[in-house]
This record gives sequence, structure tokens and C-alpha cells, in this order.
Amino acid sequence: MSSSNIFLFSKTSYPGVNHIPILQVTYLQPSIDFSVYDYIIATSKEVFAALNKIGSWKHLPVLAISDSTAKAAEAEGAKVLEIAQGYGKDIVGLINAKYADLKALHPHAKVLAYDLETALNNSGVCIDSLVVYETSCMVGKTIELPHNAVCIFTSPSSINCFENLYEFLPSYKIICIGETTRAALPKGVDAVISEKTSVASCMQRAKSLAV
Repeated sequence: MSSSNIFLFSKTSYPGVNHIPILQVTYLQPSIDFSVYDYIIATSKEVFAALNKIGSWKHLPVLAISDSTAKAAEAEGAKVLEIAQGYGKDIVGLINAKYADLKALHPHAKVLAYDLETALNNSGVCIDSLVVYETSCMVGKTIELPHNAVCIFTSPSSINCFENLYEFLPSYKIICIGETTRAALPKGVDAVISEKTSVASCMQRAKSLAV
């Protein structure tokens, strides 16, 4: 199967796919006293690069939203406390069941796909939620997509930036990394959701659709 018509719209590239760097990241540096926390809630891989610019955090175990985020934490030398199933609501369930009495830091992007802090507050659990990076749309020259393009989106932000540069043609096949990302699509645009919340899983679905 050819992957020449598969396009990944995201911050980072992935082997074997046409990567369109549609997003750029700006790291922020709020003051954080890591000594007061028991663990870190990581809902994206990008938080680790942001934390590296702030201070020494790697002694804290990480509650990761997905396998890929957990692998990124381990690559940084941090221990993984537990891995959720790819969604913010899964993290809420884990914290309520096991970690409600521990003090957690949730570093995250400026724009959230899921308001973890409010969801936990509603169940009586308090966490410190801090913005450590923000994403914005990359300004650049667009490329012409083929009529049979298979487009992979890994976040609501990637969809928003896509709409600034392109339009969703009926002939495109759309793959989304999860329900939250699919919900950001314009009304009437259909999409297939990957089996797992990972780019690798998105690629598997995309290759099955590529012609």
C-alpha cells in the first residue's frame, strides 16, 4: 500500500508519512516548586520539553494519558506511575480511584482539549494546573493536496490551523486520533477514529484507506 497520499498535520513528524508542520510551539516558563508535588499529570508529550526549561522535575513519577506519552516520560528518565487509556476522563477516573490524596501538578498547553482541573474539582480533588506552553498556527506556503488525500489530525488545534489554509473536500479521507479531535471537525465532515490514541495507530488506519 502506498503512503504517498497520506498527510499528517501535526507539530512533529512521523516516519513514512508526508508531514505538514501546521503548528508551532512557544514554551513558557512559570515558576514551579517541584518539591511540593507527589506526581505529574502529563496529557501530552510536549509538556516534558516545557518542564525541562523550567527546572528539575524528573524525580516525580508521571501519570501519562497514553502509551506514547509514557514512553516520552521514560525517555526523559522519569518513572511512569500509571498509563490512562488516551482520554482526560480516564485520568480523572484513575485519580479519583487511586491518587486523590496525593498532590499533583498538571502542566499543559494554553488551550485544552479537556478541562481536567474542573472535572477533578467537581469530584472534590484539587490539582495545580499550570500553562507551560502554547501552540499557534504555522504561517507558510501551502502545498496542493491530491484529491484522494488521507489526512491525519492529532489535535483540535491541528484541525483549526488546517481550516486556515485548506478546505475539507468530500474526496478527502479523514483520520482523527480521538473523539475530542473528531469533535473539532466542521459539521458534515466525517472521520475515522484510530483504534489507539497514537500516531502509529492513525497510520495503520490511514494505510487501510489509502489507494
